[in-house]
Amino acid sequence: MRSLFALIVGALVLTSVQPSFAQTTPAPSPAPFAAPANWVQLPRGFTLTEFKNLWQGAKLGKTRAGIFGQAVLPVPAGFVGAGIAQLKAILAKPQPKTKTKSKSKSKSKAPSAVPFTAKTVPATLCGGSANISTISFGKGSSAAILEIVVLSKNGLTYASIYARPNGGAANSTIETTMRTSCPLPNGDLADVTPPAGWTPVAKGLEFELAGVWLGNAPWQTMVLLQGHGIPSPNSIADMVKPTVVTKKGQLQSRVSIHRVKFCGATAVPGVLVNAQGSVPPGFGISSDLAAVQGANATYILWYFHPSDYNDPGAQQSLLTLCGGPPPPEPSTSPLPFPGTN
Repeated sequence: MRSLFALIVGALVLTSVQPSFAQTTPAPSPAPFAAPANWVQLPRGFTLTEFKNLWQGAKLGKTRAGIFGQAVLPVPAGFVGAGIAQLKAILAKPQPKTKTKSKSKSKSKAPSAVPFTAKTVPATLCGGSANISTISFGKGSSAAILEIVVLSKNGLTYASIYARPNGGAANSTIETTMRTSCPLPNGDLADVTPPAGWTPVAKGLEFELAGVWLGNAPWQTMVLLQGHGIPSPNSIADMVKPTVVTKKGQLQSRVSIHRVKFCGATAVPGVLVNAQGSVPPGFGISSDLAAVQGANATYILWYFHPSDYNDPGAQQSLLTLCGGPPPPEPSTSPLPFPGTN
């Protein structure tokens, strides 16, 4: 069930590379870094991407009661609709033939048909056009129902996805949330409390594409991400090697992690990651990433560029990333009571 949800969300992420022409969302908040001179930030309607309200139901034996999540995507609803149509086609395909061996000769079993039904109905939600798709597939313990609500509003697409085992009743609170989650004035979706018995996939987990900047040379791009409920960059750096060099076929790559102090005199610890991939006879692409935990979120600033052209201004911008002082680390020992030594 979890892998199915990850597959769907991944497909929606891939579609978000196409820009929307929405011009209705407000101007972005000031960026937590100093952008390079002569770089241009894309309008927020072109880049607004958000994943939030990721929940999981209680585990009953080996099966969960379901998984739920919502996304805001800067693409026309038709792109997501086409992706759902492809998903339907994949799930409707029969399983491939299997071969069985006998003493005389091997035999091929006919493809086994997998129970599958799908329907999509139009609706009007939040004053915008929407489609509600219900897909039932699988058999036995793997039988599942997938519900997807896709809302088109102000040129943006809002998707709510609910996957659950087939055979039980749907959670009424989630059904209501899917049909009443209307966009906020700034284009985001509101935070929603999980229903009883459901918990966040990770407490407070949320990702947002906060901005995209284009340089004054080809293939020069900076991307700002912010996340909530994820580990601090330093704790992640503790789990990996400082430098990793790999080679697969003709592709060669190198990744280096450096610990850096951000936010000037505040000296907030963070990481700077340099990665480079190259293919003979000399084509290479590089990415440099700065990550630091701020007061309200973890910020990641990513600079993509050809390996043979590195903008010094962009490199300097990476070092200006600062989201304010991070919250204090929780104490590992209880504080003494007043009046005790």
